[in-house]
Amino acid sequence: MVYQLSFFCRSGEDRGDEALDRLLDYLLESGDRLVGEWLGPFEDSVAAFRLGTGSSDSDRPVADLLTLEVHVGVAEIAESVIAASPNDERGIWGCDLLATVTLSGDTPDWALVHRIWAAVVSLWRAVPWDESSGFEIAARTPQL
Repeated sequence: MVYQLSFFCRSGEDRGDEALDRLLDYLLESGDRLVGEWLGPFEDSVAAFRLGTGSSDSDRPVADLLTLEVHVGVAEIAESVIAASPNDERGIWGCDLLATVTLSGDTPDWALVHRIWAAVVSLWRAVPWDESSGFEIAARTPQL
């Protein structure tokens, strides 16, 4: 199974690694221990991390790791914004950060997806989108 959830945000962040660091710091303050690895190097506008909720009794994740990727800059994410909302009916044109969560494997870490979702909404007023539900996925915003 491969599933990707995207979040269109207005962040004011200048670099992908700084935005990802801010998001990871927020996640570390707001829940269970995390395990993962930095992916990259990438260009200044892109950063990524493989991430999972850590087991309480080992350094292993409780579920399959997910990939959390951040792209910053209006120009860098313009194609994604236009593809998701060609007429800007959701008001996402001008967003300057696109965060994506990619899940694969047999045991997705849905609890971490919900933590990330709540974090990007709190930090950057994110608007969620996926290929199957489009912007209707927002109706399933996790209550944490």
